[in-house]
Amino acid sequence: MILITLLGAGGMLAFEPASEVQGGFASYWDALWWIGMLLTTMGSEFWPKSLEGRILCFLLSLYGFAVFGYITASFASFFVERDAASPETDTASSTDLAALRAEIAALRADIAARM
Repeated sequence: MILITLLGAGGMLAFEPASEVQGGFASYWDALWWIGMLLTTMGSEFWPKSLEGRILCFLLSLYGFAVFGYITASFASFFVERDAASPETDTASSTDLAALRAEIAALRADIAARM
């Protein structure tokens, strides 16, 4: 993630320099700040004007959504799994599902034996 952020800032500075694009980036640190805001979906008042800058912006946005979506899903999975392991919750755990499968298998065997 850090490498993508650093390279993305360099790319945006190369594609959208303040000397060529109105409102562009005057320094690497400005571009790095903008990339940080883009990746965390905070946004900015500046949007790329060049085709290359727009393509890079689009790819970085997709990357940001994917990475932060994965992080969010990991946290959610951790908490759901933790809650499922607790005996006081109504959340089905893997132990509950294994017991249900065993019960269904026993019922099918009982039905097959009666036929």
